[in-house]
Amino acid sequence: MTWLLLQSGRALFRGTYGDALDAAESMRVCERAFHPDGSELTPRLDRGVMLVPAQMLPSVRRRAAA
Repeated sequence: MTWLLLQSGRALFRGTYGDALDAAESMRVCERAFHPDGSELTPRLDRGVMLVPAQMLPSVRRRAAA
């Protein structure tokens, strides 16, 4: 499945879920944390940033993000 990382309606990244989280972390718009046992807590995105499946957006916006 392809995911889009959006900030205020503008596409920042398009790719797999894991790659999108890595990109968000490198852009410093996502905070990732882990439990002591090594499992990951839910990532926290900054305000105005969304991670959504690409199929949720109209096809015109999907093409612009490509």
